[in-house]
Amino acid sequence: MKKTIVIILGGITFATLFYNHFLGLNTAVYALFLIIALAIMNTKSLLKPNIIASAAGMIASSIAIMMHGSGMAVMCYFLSVFLFIGMVASSQASIYTYNLFFGMFHDFIFNIQKIKEEPTSTYAVSQIIKITVIPILLIILFSYLYSLANPVFAEWLGFIDLSFIDGLWFFTAILGGFIMGNIAQPNAIDPLTSNDINTDNFLKSKELENPEIEKAKNELQLGTFSISALNILLVIVLITELMFILNIKDFAASELSDAVHSGVYASIVSIILAVVIIAIFFRGSINFIRENGTLKTLTFIWIGLNSLLIASIFTKTYLYIDQYGLSMKRIGVVVYLTLCLIGLFTTFLKVQHRLNFVYLWRRNLAVSFVIISIFSLFNWSAIVTDYNLNNDFVDHKQLERLLPQNALILKKHGLYDDAQELNNTLGYSSARYWEEHFTNRQWQDFNYIAYQIKKENNRDVQSNP
Repeated sequence: MKKTIVIILGGITFATLFYNHFLGLNTAVYALFLIIALAIMNTKSLLKPNIIASAAGMIASSIAIMMHGSGMAVMCYFLSVFLFIGMVASSQASIYTYNLFFGMFHDFIFNIQKIKEEPTSTYAVSQIIKITVIPILLIILFSYLYSLANPVFAEWLGFIDLSFIDGLWFFTAILGGFIMGNIAQPNAIDPLTSNDINTDNFLKSKELENPEIEKAKNELQLGTFSISALNILLVIVLITELMFILNIKDFAASELSDAVHSGVYASIVSIILAVVIIAIFFRGSINFIRENGTLKTLTFIWIGLNSLLIASIFTKTYLYIDQYGLSMKRIGVVVYLTLCLIGLFTTFLKVQHRLNFVYLWRRNLAVSFVIISIFSLFNWSAIVTDYNLNNDFVDHKQLERLLPQNALILKKHGLYDDAQELNNTLGYSSARYWEEHFTNRQWQDFNYIAYQIKKENNRDVQSNP
């Protein structure tokens, strides 16, 4: 009975907070509601480290939405909610399984399987549907027929005002109840979860037979020659990178831009290929033969050279920002390069400690999620705008594209009222329409920037009647 009440309350709360509202304060309230519901239903689960981490992600991203509401913050909030619900189902499973995106559906699937296995459950569900839905449909059908046959009855039906019934609101409430059902009665899907939990991060040590030793030595020879050649090639590339950086002022802006962006794309591809190649060579027997020392050393050198390549791209990006200003893409470059550097470090650990490819997948995905979540906490639109305006890198189209997150910075610099092309970037019919809908919010969708803009606009109106 308690679970049913929690599910119904969850549906009503979800619809009240989110139906026909922007995202704002409602995200924080709903995150707290999920945490409190879990505390009531299963206190022990709430104390598990993975669930605490995912709950912290929900709260942090909801605060970011409430403060600035960037697209990155919204994405991280939804991912954190899915992760939280999935972790409630199985806190021991790694986030690379279904838990990250499909955790909220596990209870629904589980119950379908349970109904199929238990005929009594099937009968009970079927009976509930029969005694509720069918009578309602019959009443609606015959009321319509009787209204056609009897004008007095039709007039009486006209007095019944059902305009307050909003089908979309009920659908939203059902979705919220569906989500809450995964908190009230979580059930992990096997065999995905059990296989994930039972999969270790370490390669299994084994005694090699003569044919396996011979095969491993052949792969060792191939790997040694391949990594050696790649090291030589990368040294040449790094020399050219150094020459480019030392003569960077001789290049035009377009050439520098191409070098930065092409360098990012190439580095990402090269790092992914490096990880895959290393994972292939160190996937099994090579890890357990004594002659692998040279290959491991060459691999560590290759990882180090790739790190230098990333450092050179960091340098080019910094110089590019210093000469031509900051942008969201250039911030994205820094994030991508950081993830590449982390990928190299985890690859080093994989080789050093005989870890498997599953470890790489788990660790890199988890770290990437944390890095992107931290990145989403900052109002980068405001940071970009403030930096560019303070350093005389003024691009009006860029400033408009970064609205509404940079609205307060534009106000501070006296440029907010000059942004007349909002309709081109935000898709609204006019700047006034955008401002009215952005600033006029209810408590559910409170946003700090919108609140401050409305407050300052009201003050301007009062001071200039």
